[in-house]
Amino acid sequence: MNRGKALIKEFLAALLVLTGVARATRAWLWRDRVAILLYHDPDPATLDRHLTYLRKLCDFVPLTDVAAPGRGRARAAITFDDGHKGNAKLLPIFIKHKVRPTIFLCSSIVGRARSHWWLHPGSLEAGHERLKRMRNAERLTELAAHGYHQEADNFATGLSIEQIDVMSAHVDFQAHTRFHPVLTRCSDSECADEIGRSKHEIEALLHCACEHFAYPNGNYGDREIGFAKAAGYKSARTCDVGWSDHRSDPYRLPAIIIDDSASTRQFAAQLTGIPLFLHYLKKGGGWRGRFPQF
Repeated sequence: MNRGKALIKEFLAALLVLTGVARATRAWLWRDRVAILLYHDPDPATLDRHLTYLRKLCDFVPLTDVAAPGRGRARAAITFDDGHKGNAKLLPIFIKHKVRPTIFLCSSIVGRARSHWWLHPGSLEAGHERLKRMRNAERLTELAAHGYHQEADNFATGLSIEQIDVMSAHVDFQAHTRFHPVLTRCSDSECADEIGRSKHEIEALLHCACEHFAYPNGNYGDREIGFAKAAGYKSARTCDVGWSDHRSDPYRLPAIIIDDSASTRQFAAQLTGIPLFLHYLKKGGGWRGRFPQF
């Protein structure tokens, strides 16, 4: 991000915080509900700052407790998408803050010398956003022309089996498909396979039940929800903006995406959901905070 954009972000964050909008949003919308925060690959120092700030505002709960009755205080569940190898460095931060996060793993990438497709140089050459909009088979063909083959071992960008083993006492590992395609751009068979087999692969890896799912890139519809239910998941987290409680649809759990490098003030602003809501609205997501679908 260039310096100009960074300064604008910091200014807008300050506006939300110093005018009291952030505090009012917490009182009005968050209340006794659960904010499911979505990270990807933050560095330990940034996450430490965020959690130090957050613990003053709310209680930490595991994702499995989003529908549990509250105690009159706001709550937060911490989640991470993809299973980046950098997540292993966060374990001391989880322990320090007594947080039990959920990390949604791409089950056929972690534990192998494989890379997440958007982290491969070929994806950068082809254009990430353009690739997301392609039919899945077309995307894979395009990536292959740029040297990426999703089932070929080359360079590891995900957690290793050893790292997962060490972290498992303090982290819930759940499913995020096998290779992170955009599910709404997959055929019926591809979609069902990515959702269902990911569950089985996680269970084989961890030797325990895998019961929760996160839609890659935030793209989903009725078909994807149906496959998640059929596979036996108890919940599925979206990228839609919002907070959760006992009335929430467990297969449409909303989240608040957090910038992995956000300053503390930017983090405070992002907790309102307002920056994300406005971004989605600009992209055509509508007034209900729905992640913009292709």
